[in-house]
Amino acid sequence: MILVWGLGPPISKLITAPAVISVLYRFWLSVPILYVLASLRGVRPTWDTMRHAWAAGAAFGINLVFVFLTINEGAVAVLSVFAAMQPGIILLIAGPFLGERPTVWHIAWTFIGIAGTAIVVATGGDSFEVSPTALIYAAVSQLFFTAYFLLTKRERSRRDVDAVQWMSGVVVFAALAVTPWALLTSSKADYQAIGGNDWLWLAFIIVFTGGLGHIVMAWVHRYVDASRSSLYLLSMNIVAILAAWVIHDEPLSPLQMLGGVVVFAAVAAVVSRPPERIEP
Repeated sequence: MILVWGLGPPISKLITAPAVISVLYRFWLSVPILYVLASLRGVRPTWDTMRHAWAAGAAFGINLVFVFLTINEGAVAVLSVFAAMQPGIILLIAGPFLGERPTVWHIAWTFIGIAGTAIVVATGGDSFEVSPTALIYAAVSQLFFTAYFLLTKRERSRRDVDAVQWMSGVVVFAALAVTPWALLTSSKADYQAIGGNDWLWLAFIIVFTGGLGHIVMAWVHRYVDASRSSLYLLSMNIVAILAAWVIHDEPLSPLQMLGGVVVFAAVAAVVSRPPERIEP
């Protein structure tokens, strides 16, 4: 799972079609695939199982558009470093969802991690693709991914729904959330822009990153605390940055590596201590 998720952003950057069109195809092509897979498992999606996935699906759909916008605008490392802050963000906002209260330790290390993120972004040099727009896109994508992550954790903990069945509902609502955006902002040429190797890279994202990766994570949500499972995703960011270096020749300076170490150390410190439980 870590490998396929880590390869997702660098592979996505190979797709030449506009971001919202790539995401539109990715979700609508995923709908029948996941429906068939769920049916083969004997857990065919129903409205009762799908209706609880609307918020998570919408957040996931919007997140993925901004992921594509980020990597089209800047380096994959920008997206990866923002994504590395997710465990800290979860601990700061997860109280209403997970009944957890962050301590001074968690808050302090979260801000240290933010400082490490700033180092990575500010020390890339002229050859490092970064812009204010890319930073905004990355921040927005992380906001919506965190919402998707927490909503999935909450619903999977509350309801006995199969992971494939859950993701079948998620992708339907993700596709529905992205469709108006695509219709209002895209031309006929945009829809025709995807072709050639784009279909190969899109197939990889649908089957491995979107299918295998998210189904496994949805399954994990039922058994592992979100603050712990989000830590495992840190390895994904290392894979993404290394793959971007190999595939796209994206540079990494010593100071950027130092900033990355600060980010990962901060997140490890945050999740090393369990948060205080909020009594019901």
